[in-house]
Amino acid sequence: MLKSRLASVTLVLSVVLAACGGDAEEALDDAVVETPVSVQTVPDTTQVEPEPAETTEAGETAEAIGTAEAIGTTEAIGTTEPGETTEPAPGEAVSGDPEIVEHLRQKTMRLWEVYNTHDADALEVFYEETYWKEQEEEIRSNMESFRNFGMAIDAQEMTPPTEVAPGKWETEHTGRFSGGSVHMVFIYEQFDGEWLLTYAEDH
Repeated sequence: MLKSRLASVTLVLSVVLAACGGDAEEALDDAVVETPVSVQTVPDTTQVEPEPAETTEAGETAEAIGTAEAIGTTEAIGTTEPGETTEPAPGEAVSGDPEIVEHLRQKTMRLWEVYNTHDADALEVFYEETYWKEQEEEIRSNMESFRNFGMAIDAQEMTPPTEVAPGKWETEHTGRFSGGSVHMVFIYEQFDGEWLLTYAEDH
């Protein structure tokens, strides 16, 4: 483009100088100096990636809130403070020796099985001697009624054996039979290494 324009200018000046008798080279130099040349500036189209917005503070805040909420939930469920004691719920064992619990559980279910045989003499071994003597007459009378009508008791444990006082364990059972039911509370105490009934009453 520039070369074409210079060639045109040179041709014109040559004609003019030829007519006027001037120096062609000087005229050409003047033309080159005086002729403005427009240079187009190419705009810089390079795009600069914007720096990512700082989210550390917001992120940390959100994370802190989430952590606080999680901690708050845990504390709401929580455990007792150090040195704080929790009272056992009603029916919960004061001392839960699993061997004693299982022994008394099986023994009580065995008691029902013996009762359903209507054999009072076999039932005696479950009772402490003095307490048996107090209850024997009533027990035999009740057992006779069941024998006469051919009834059996279907028993279910309602509360597991629980130590309600030192050396005294209690359990509750419901016995269902044709025409009715009975809710029994049994209390066992240990005599010479044997757990025997010192209380067995309908409640």
